[in-house]
Amino acid sequence: MTRGRMLIAAGSILAIAAVLGWTVVVLPGGAVNGLDQGWHDLMVEVRQPWMLALSYVLNYVGGGWRAGLAVPLVLIGILLLLRRWRVAVLAAAALLVSVGLAQLMKALFDRARPEDMLVVSDPGSFPSGHTTNAATLAVLLYLVWPRRWTAAAGIVWTTAMALSRTVLSVHWLTDTVGGALVGVAAPLLVAAAAGAWASLGWTGTGTPDPKESPVSSIRPYRPSDREAMYEVCVKTADVGRDATGLFRDDRLWGDIFAVPYVERHPDLAWVVESADGRTIGYVVSTDDTEAFETWFRDEWWPGVADRYPLSGESEPTRQDAMIGFATRRAPGLAAHAAEYPAHLHIDLLPETQGQGLGRRLIETLFDELRRRGVAGLHLGMNPANAAAGAFYERLGMTLLETTPDATYYGIRFA
Repeated sequence: MTRGRMLIAAGSILAIAAVLGWTVVVLPGGAVNGLDQGWHDLMVEVRQPWMLALSYVLNYVGGGWRAGLAVPLVLIGILLLLRRWRVAVLAAAALLVSVGLAQLMKALFDRARPEDMLVVSDPGSFPSGHTTNAATLAVLLYLVWPRRWTAAAGIVWTTAMALSRTVLSVHWLTDTVGGALVGVAAPLLVAAAAGAWASLGWTGTGTPDPKESPVSSIRPYRPSDREAMYEVCVKTADVGRDATGLFRDDRLWGDIFAVPYVERHPDLAWVVESADGRTIGYVVSTDDTEAFETWFRDEWWPGVADRYPLSGESEPTRQDAMIGFATRRAPGLAAHAAEYPAHLHIDLLPETQGQGLGRRLIETLFDELRRRGVAGLHLGMNPANAAAGAFYERLGMTLLETTPDATYYGIRFA
């Protein structure tokens, strides 16, 4: 998600929370008070001793100094130990904004709590502070560690906290919905304000994030980047690892998967430039796979094929197999090109990874393809690269097909 879209999403979510608070307090009788009362009565009827016990535990850990001070300090401490100080600052700011927004709404709406609540709580029922804290922590964890398990854990944690508040009759149902909305909006607002400065993303290594040093930037491709494209391509060609030396001529990788795209579509290529001016990553694309494959077969490959003679060995080498792949490329072979006419290749050197640069590259490309009215995009990847598949799914892409040789993802723009 781009910075602007994140800001729009956060503002919209916060506006929905405010409208919900106004609805249940200002309108005569409250527009959803019947729902609130019905849910309240249901919780009183179905609650069991184990539900109460769990709710009391969540009440203890999810509020007061524990949620407002201890948990944030632990999270911030972990981030500082991992040398993610910018993300630690973002986390602290998001937690403060979350608490501030929740308290502001409590003061503005001054909603009465249920009369039969089982725990003592501060004035102001809307929104639920416990649920706000839980949702804020959940979103923060996902922003820092964008994995499926963090998303699932955050949803479970926030839902359990919200339910516990109604089991204890300390909040109405709409209070918990409002709390969840505020909790989601707060870290998104702070992340949007921080932009690239916060270095969101996770390398998974425990090593200092390269983006904590001088910041890399994304810019359109220039002809002077051409040689660097060869280098980045080969250094990431072996399922993201360095493939140097696997072929007799390392430039074969670039002449198949990178340079043809910038020759035909320089306006659909963006690179990552390091602080010292090196090209250390890129995304390249075509907006018409069939036309590109025709051009590759008829114009591009005949112009470079002489550089790559077959080995002549009885047992074809790995380079022979790649040359054969390039020779056979032609229109009509891409199974998903009709519905998803564009396709891309993206490569990032290890020093760039974990900084959100891959997401920014692809979102930049997606925005341009949408502007051009392209219906959709597909890509193929090595089935062994599970991390890449998870990354593409987080970008909204759908798994199209898995074969022994390739896994295909796609996304529709229109």
